[in-house]
Amino acid sequence: MRAALVLPGLFAFGRYVVGNQSFATFTVFGGFALLIMSDFGGTRRERARSYLLATTAGAVLVAVGTVVARSAVAVPLVMFAVALVTTFLAAVVGGHVGTARLGLLLSFVLTVTLPPAAGQIPVRVAGWVFAGVVATVAGLLLLPRAGPVALTRAAAEACRAVADLVAVVARDPGDPELSRFRDVAATAVGTARERYADTASRAVGSRRRLHAYAELLGDLHLLVSVVRHPLYRPYHLARRSTGTEGEMVEAVSGALRAGAATLEGAAGEPDVAGLDRRRRAHQRALERWVRKLLDRSAPAEQVLAALAVDHTLRVLAYLSTSVAVNASAATGRRAGIGSGRSPTALDDQPARHRRLRWLASSAAPNSTALRDSLRAAVGLALSVWLAARLGLPHAFWVVLGTLQVLRTNALGTARSVARAIAGNVVGVLGGSALVIAAGGRPGPLWAVLPVAVFLSAYTANSQRFLLSQAAFTLDLMIIFNLLAPVGWRLGLIRLADVGVGVAVSVVLSLVLWPYGARRQFVRSVAAYHRAAVDQLRRAFDQVLAVDAGGRPSAPPAGPRIRAELALADYLSERPTGPLDVTSAVALLTGANYLVMAASLMRDAVRLSGYRADACRDLVEPVRSAQQALLGGLARSADRLTDGRTPSFRPTVPDLGAPVWTCLRRWRGDEAVAGSAMALAVAAEWLRGIDQVGDDLAGPVDRAVVAAGRPWWR
Repeated sequence: MRAALVLPGLFAFGRYVVGNQSFATFTVFGGFALLIMSDFGGTRRERARSYLLATTAGAVLVAVGTVVARSAVAVPLVMFAVALVTTFLAAVVGGHVGTARLGLLLSFVLTVTLPPAAGQIPVRVAGWVFAGVVATVAGLLLLPRAGPVALTRAAAEACRAVADLVAVVARDPGDPELSRFRDVAATAVGTARERYADTASRAVGSRRRLHAYAELLGDLHLLVSVVRHPLYRPYHLARRSTGTEGEMVEAVSGALRAGAATLEGAAGEPDVAGLDRRRRAHQRALERWVRKLLDRSAPAEQVLAALAVDHTLRVLAYLSTSVAVNASAATGRRAGIGSGRSPTALDDQPARHRRLRWLASSAAPNSTALRDSLRAAVGLALSVWLAARLGLPHAFWVVLGTLQVLRTNALGTARSVARAIAGNVVGVLGGSALVIAAGGRPGPLWAVLPVAVFLSAYTANSQRFLLSQAAFTLDLMIIFNLLAPVGWRLGLIRLADVGVGVAVSVVLSLVLWPYGARRQFVRSVAAYHRAAVDQLRRAFDQVLAVDAGGRPSAPPAGPRIRAELALADYLSERPTGPLDVTSAVALLTGANYLVMAASLMRDAVRLSGYRADACRDLVEPVRSAQQALLGGLARSADRLTDGRTPSFRPTVPDLGAPVWTCLRRWRGDEAVAGSAMALAVAAEWLRGIDQVGDDLAGPVDRAVVAAGRPWWR
């Protein structure tokens, strides 16, 4: 509605008040770029900043494009560079940068495809800037875009559903109410993921907020998985051996509810520091309780059960802290961490290092972001060159046709081509009928223009691609006939130019990575799993006191970044084959779980001093089980890569005997406490990782099948 109210006025001002055709052209297309293609969301401050930055960047591109348009050699080269940088930053940075991509490309494409005129730089830039200022004011004051209401509501409901599930973890596994809570939580998290996939990034705001939603939903998925496969018998938790288990459960559930309230706009921030204090208090109480049990010669089963309860509660507390922090980040706020360490298991380095590492990892040759950027850059450069060589009167439409239909894989491009051609035919028929009915009079065209703009804005960035193309074609026929009446034959020129553009897209999609993100996602997630397994090996070595010393390696940020980018591309293709959305997300979440396990084990060494130095003679059974389990996970990663490696799932033996032996040594020597706890932690993590491996077996099989299919299926 905002675009329908503002754009006709912008065009009329340039056409009749200023009376300059170039000013009017860049004013109306600047409005299209900033109000329809780049309609920013987020807070008022975020929107204002993004509108002004996009206006400035577009003005620079207009000036540069006007200068280089005089050289037939420079135009495709500069077009390649602009498209490569813009598309790459849109994929890597995301958020408002991704939202501005189409609008910025439109500014440059429009400029280099018009007849070269160096003296037109001030007029063209003035038209673009005028449109940008008006778009900024309209975006802030006139029907401002609401935030991601559906996503926020779904995420808050998922937080509450998981909080309800955590609150009843002590119930018997056969209790039908517990099963109901599990189903409700899993459904709520799945619904929130669907809302996230359906929500355009522009409605969320900055990349930081978009990433916070993604992390929050991933943590909720892990929480449901941990509660679904607890590492203890629920009635053990009901006994509340240390007296603090109930408080921990309430604190975890409370943190999740506080995260839900934060998402819904409640004042204040989640008390993550308080949850961290309770976790540490519970850890101290557990150590005292275990020492008391050992002193009175309690049965091994009772002591090991208490340790299993603590392990699961520690994981739940860790994940709920991350949920609370990400809920604050998703709403543009920050939560105190308390202990001085970020709760995010996957990254704990300074923000500037993360940004540089993100850019470097995204520029790797096997990155989908780089491949998509190269495909778009080659396509637009080739379209500009081809339009100039063929002497087409509206080269702008050729390049725009390539830009609008080129997808990340050949099959998606073919589908968009069919819809684009059908939409343009519908738009040309409607526009031609309108132009003929108008009989050369501008009045009827002006009367229909707001309706056509409304349809373009309403169908933009949606799945209604055919309608969007039809509405945009109708807009073009009206605008160009108002600028210089040429009649209904303009529609035939439009169809011919678009045909050239889509032909370029089809050829490129077949030549440059026709499989799209499907195979690359499987390979990227395999590399991430391999890096996660390596992190686990190092962490187990530290806990079991068999490492060679030195600083632990950094988190596997590079593989994770490439896997995330590939997953985003894969989900944007709306897959329908054997690797469905749930299985694809499970593959990434499983690797996140493995990295989280490695991070928590390193914390156990660093913060609590858990190392099996005093029980080195008991380490071998645990280490053998660890090597077999991680070897099986590594084989799964290899199977994802080559599709031929047979799956192997080792059986993790009962490790209670070595753990109990070390615990009994603690009874007579307080110095053995850290070693006993280290063996217990290692054994519990092996059980949890074994369950994750079982859960990943199905998604791995489906990913192997999907990666082996031809691109047209």
